Amino acid sequence: MSAALPGPAVIVLIGASGSGKSTVARTWPASYRLELDAYRELVSGDAGDQDATDDAVLALNSVLTARLARGLTCVVDATNTRADVRRGLVLAAHDHGLPAVALVVDTPLPECLARNGWRQGSRRVPEAVVRRQHEQIAVARPGLSTEGFDQVVTLTQLLRLRPLLQQASDAHGALLGAGTGVAEPQAMLRQLLARRFFGDDLAAVFEWQWLGEGADPIATLAVGADKLVLTFRTASDDPGEWGFEAQVPCPNDCASPAWVPVWTPGDLLDAYDADIDDDTILCEGCGDRTAPSTYDQMPALS
Repeated sequence: MSAALPGPAVIVLIGASGSGKSTVARTWPASYRLELDAYRELVSGDAGDQDATDDAVLALNSVLTARLARGLTCVVDATNTRADVRRGLVLAAHDHGLPAVALVVDTPLPECLARNGWRQGSRRVPEAVVRRQHEQIAVARPGLSTEGFDQVVTLTQLLRLRPLLQQASDAHGALLGAGTGVAEPQAMLRQLLARRFFGDDLAAVFEWQWLGEGADPIATLAVGADKLVLTFRTASDDPGEWGFEAQVPCPNDCASPAWVPVWTPGDLLDAYDADIDDDTILCEGCGDRTAPSTYDQMPALS
């Protein structure tokens, strides 16, 4: 039988490294989530920097207090294996008249170890630490209800997929302009294509210029007077081979547009810096690019 969670409330996630706490936390809106690793990165530039933990906790608690003063739900995403840490979170919730919920992410130890092993660099926690965290939680779990929590639940008692689906649906609808009557769905779907390849930061400065009849679409990445011209190739019969190309100077110094495939932000950076192999460049004038084109309407790059 599933458990219902109160709201607003302080949701205290309790789980070993690799248990999937952050995955669970993402079923709440981003503004609700207070993730200790994110605050470590904020104060030190490295989410796995354990030496930054004290400063990260100070930053997290400051935001927690500010949100609680406004009666807002807080989802505290940390291992929370220590009783004194949990007690402080319970007191903070009660001081602001909100309930405190212990949410135990009860993932089996082998799965925690496997997930932790997939992590890279400083994000990977020593195996002995993961084992100790898991044991500490197992010992603390029977007594959580005596620590002042208003509710103690395990992940297996919750149904959290629907909230995640709702969030994704709402975000997608907002991106497409659902209900506004102003967004043209096809154009917004092309914007999703930019996000899929290059991420949110670059999609924010990505603009489709026009679509010529029978030609591949043209777009620009632009900040001020600085820009990079792209096209999206769809000539192949295999959609898996469709992809972006960036306009670059022709290696033979002809006046025709030349292009190089770009699949990642790193590829875009290489194209911008002209740090590319000439053999990967296809020039419409002196190379072997024969796809239908309207690029002659565009000025060649200087």
